[in-house]
Amino acid sequence: MLTDVKFPLTNDDLTDCVDADGFYTFPASLDEYWQLLTEATYRADYYDHHIIATMSYESDTHSRIAGRFNTLLNNIFDVRPGFVVYNSNRPVYSDCEKSRMGVFNADGMVVALPRQPFEYSKGRSVATVSAETNPTLLIEILSPSTSSYHFGTKLPCYKEIPSVQTILFVYQDKPKLILMERQSPNRWSETTIEAADDIVTIADEPITLRQIYRDVHF
Repeated sequence: MLTDVKFPLTNDDLTDCVDADGFYTFPASLDEYWQLLTEATYRADYYDHHIIATMSYESDTHSRIAGRFNTLLNNIFDVRPGFVVYNSNRPVYSDCEKSRMGVFNADGMVVALPRQPFEYSKGRSVATVSAETNPTLLIEILSPSTSSYHFGTKLPCYKEIPSVQTILFVYQDKPKLILMERQSPNRWSETTIEAADDIVTIADEPITLRQIYRDVHF
C-alpha cells in the first residue's frame, strides 16, 4: 500500500489537478512512485523527487503513429537477434542531470539484449514496473502541449543513457520528425525531416516519412 499521503490513482482523480498542458506534478519518493505504478490507471514519470502524472487518454493520431512505429520497428528487429521492441508500457531509467534520477515512459524503444532492468530496491526488481537501462533507440510522439517537457526534461536525461544511439521526436500535428544520433559520448547530430519521401535510417533500414504517417490525416 502507499503511505498515508493521498495520491491520485485514476484519470478522474487527475481531472481537477492537471495544469494547462495536461501535467500534474507532486513530490514523492522513488518507492512511492514504483508503488503508484502498480495501482494507478494513468502513466507517470519520475524526475528529481517528483511524480509527473499525465492523463492516459491519447489522440487518434498519436495512437496511429505509435502503432505504425511498432510495426516498422518489429519488421526491422525481428530478423536481428539481440534486440527487443517495446511500446509505451515499458519505462526507461536514467541517472540524469547530476544524478537527478529519472524514470520516463517513452512512446517506443528498442532495447539491446540481454536486458538490464533497473532494480529500484537493492537485490530485487518488480517485473511489472521495472525500467530499462540499456535502450538503443527511443521514440517520443509530440503534441504542442508536451514539446517543452520532452525537449526540456526528457531529452537531456535520454542523452545521459550510455546505450542510447538514436532518439526520434515525432510530431502528431504535422508531418515532421527530428532525428538525433550519437556521434560520440558527448556529441549528437540533429536532423529535421519534413518531406514525405525523406528517409530516416534505423539499423541500416530506410524508412520514409510517408511510411510513418500513413493513414494519418491532418
